[in-house]
Amino acid sequence: MSIVRIRQFRMADCLLSKMCSKGIAAVIGGILIHLTLGNLYSFGNMMTYMASYMHVRVDSSIDYGNFIWVNSITTAAQGCFMVFGGLLEKKIGPKITCFVGCSLLSAGIMLTHYTIEVSLFAVTMTYGLLSGLGISLSYVTPLACGMKWYPDRKGFINGMIVAGFGLGALGSTNFQTMYLNPDNLPPEKDGYFKDPDLLNRVPGVFIALGVIFLVMQYLGCLLLSKPRSDHHCWQQQEGESLLVPSEIENIEESVPVSTAFVTDNDLQPMEIIRNKTFYLFWLIYFFNTIAIGYINAMYKSFGLTFISDDHFLAVIGSLAAIFNAVGRVCWGKLMDKTSFRIAMRLLALLFAILFATLPLTRFMGKGGFAIWVWMIFFTFSGTFVLMPTVIEKAFGSQYYSANYGLLFTSQTVSGPLVAALNHLMLNAVGYTGCFLSISAVVSLSFILTFIVPNGL
Repeated sequence: MSIVRIRQFRMADCLLSKMCSKGIAAVIGGILIHLTLGNLYSFGNMMTYMASYMHVRVDSSIDYGNFIWVNSITTAAQGCFMVFGGLLEKKIGPKITCFVGCSLLSAGIMLTHYTIEVSLFAVTMTYGLLSGLGISLSYVTPLACGMKWYPDRKGFINGMIVAGFGLGALGSTNFQTMYLNPDNLPPEKDGYFKDPDLLNRVPGVFIALGVIFLVMQYLGCLLLSKPRSDHHCWQQQEGESLLVPSEIENIEESVPVSTAFVTDNDLQPMEIIRNKTFYLFWLIYFFNTIAIGYINAMYKSFGLTFISDDHFLAVIGSLAAIFNAVGRVCWGKLMDKTSFRIAMRLLALLFAILFATLPLTRFMGKGGFAIWVWMIFFTFSGTFVLMPTVIEKAFGSQYYSANYGLLFTSQTVSGPLVAALNHLMLNAVGYTGCFLSISAVVSLSFILTFIVPNGL
């Protein structure tokens, strides 16, 4: 072998190492960003303090039943603007797109320092709408970057990144509770916190959270990047020769090959809305997010009906974040080894059973309630790794960010629907009736998995 050829091999090996280092950095950056976006899952904990503050000091008509509108508008904003995040990323790149989105999210949180003194509508605009807009612009781009760097491990990489989203509530929930209720004061008999010192601390927590998030977000944005081609980080197989620089250059200059399963070409957003399979995915995601939004907002207020230990409920929420994160990795690995059809079918079945039996935890004590909440968070977490992966697999990677954003439009319906029905049903049929209704909704996702095309 000539000296020139050896040098080419060494140059290629060095170049591939640098590429993979950028890929690892992009995944870490995505995890950092998603850790802050995951503050969404601490809403169930934070709502008890925010609703208590406003019920006592702003407007006594504000209660847990109507405060859920804040979270519902967050998820609706995600659905409404997610597609624009994907389109923006195509125009200005991943770093700037996530920078804009993260700035909006943290600004919404910090502005709540002022709006919580005004009205529920004002809080809904900042902690709900503005935060949801920020999440929508920042959510998909890190996933797109990770899958571009590691095209053969999409389910696992997606699971790793969105595990950050699931894990975000671990830090947020603990911080909120230790900041606001360090003495573990119980709520009053009506379920609201009324201690003056506790309530005095509520506005300040939004500034503290916003600053912490900005630091993490901006670091994550700096680490994000996309490769020039779809196949930069791969493992050398036995018998496979290393690429020399000229071959690498040819790959970078080649036209991307379609990865779409449903059609021969990668589909653009305006094309997938004419595809029947997309609406099947849309409905599955719609039914699942109804249940996810409800348990995220209401698990703690339900727990307060028979558990008066605030710190214990905060620990449940914090550890639920770990189950949420681990579940995403596990469901991603399961899909890689089986298929979307099998993984989502199992997920929906477990989800429906857990919701239907959740009212029984009243008779199981603290331990039983904790186990059920953790199992629910572990189960539903798979939705957020199975759905993005199947969208990319079905319709291709070239327009993935915008296409996944279209899937999120289901939340523009599910978010407000959850809030409206909860406001009407909670007083009429109680938590048991609400949980059984949600279980029936998730059962529809289970049924739909049987008509998902073979091969997905």
